[in-house]
Amino acid sequence: MDQARLTYLIERYERQEATPAEAEELNAWFHDFNPGRNNMDAWLREQGGEDAMVEMLYADFRDRVAGNKRVVRIRTLYKVAAAAAVVGIVMLVLFRQTGRQADMAQVDGKPSSGQTAPTIKPGSDKATLTLADGSTVTLGESNSGTIATQSNAEVAQVQQGKIAYKTNNGSPADLAPVYNTLKTPRGGKYNLTLSDGTEVTLDAASSITYPVAFNGSERVVEITGQVFFEVVHKASQPFRVKAKGQLIEDLGTAFNVSAYDDDDDLRVTLAEGRVDVHTQTKTAALVPGQQARIVNGQQSIGVKQVNVEEVVAWKNGWFMFRNETIQQVMKQAARWYDIEVEFEGAPTHKLFGGSISRYKEISELLQNLNITGGIKYTIEGKKIIIKT
Repeated sequence: MDQARLTYLIERYERQEATPAEAEELNAWFHDFNPGRNNMDAWLREQGGEDAMVEMLYADFRDRVAGNKRVVRIRTLYKVAAAAAVVGIVMLVLFRQTGRQADMAQVDGKPSSGQTAPTIKPGSDKATLTLADGSTVTLGESNSGTIATQSNAEVAQVQQGKIAYKTNNGSPADLAPVYNTLKTPRGGKYNLTLSDGTEVTLDAASSITYPVAFNGSERVVEITGQVFFEVVHKASQPFRVKAKGQLIEDLGTAFNVSAYDDDDDLRVTLAEGRVDVHTQTKTAALVPGQQARIVNGQQSIGVKQVNVEEVVAWKNGWFMFRNETIQQVMKQAARWYDIEVEFEGAPTHKLFGGSISRYKEISELLQNLNITGGIKYTIEGKKIIIKT
């Protein structure tokens, strides 16, 4: 992408005027060159917004034309990281088998059969909103506009991939609660601002059911799948999340909940603040960097230290694996790419780790699994057969 095109796309994105195709083009560029620690909105904010970004890009272009490569390199690495990059993303993939480790940089190439793999595109911003009367709205295609009025709240799509609720401050406090449900399909992701200002991000195949306005003594939502919360803390109105029959209580917090029905556990990972995780008989208080795990059907709560950045990498557009089996890797891939996965051959004891953008075609992930771990595969439409 040349300088003029990049500047144009950023300007359009910041003004919320980008078409879905333009937003996808900018998002693909960002995930090609970004070091992986931010999402695009956060990265643009760090650079000072549209004006500062355009000024920086022009200065970078001018410096490169002048031949001052040292200045450009320092600016690229220190100030903007992604903006002036001119080489492809580097992906490091590790695998361990009975004590042996190997490092591998991303390679370009074709599947082991020598044939070009069918294209399987990554997921995108899409979801379904179910209103209080049971009607549904498909989200993800338009950039902005009011969607509906629900009780004392207006719901609008404020940008591509995000809806927000705004309540009427004059509404009675004892108004009966009205609930909406936001649900992402396999291959979908979406953002939500609740009426209290709490920010919510849903991963693929996830859902959240919530009142359009929080009028009672507590704020309670219920989720399935994987959801990240940035809660606006109110001591007088605690925020609580129900998932898999368990309860997570916010105490001023940013946290991730993984509660897929096809997983054998519930995991709560704390990024900031504090949460209390409750079963019927046990409670665990988490501090940042800790993860609580509850195995289905059990009351005990296991707590351990984790790398939060790896856990929430999905939110910022990355797969990050650490000592994962091929089954675990492909389960995540199946949700995001909306594919069917079938395994053939004897079980393998290899464990995989590393990172790759979720906005790459799935063939790049598969090729690296083949090169680093000897994983053979066949793509048949939307089905991938893994041969170990």
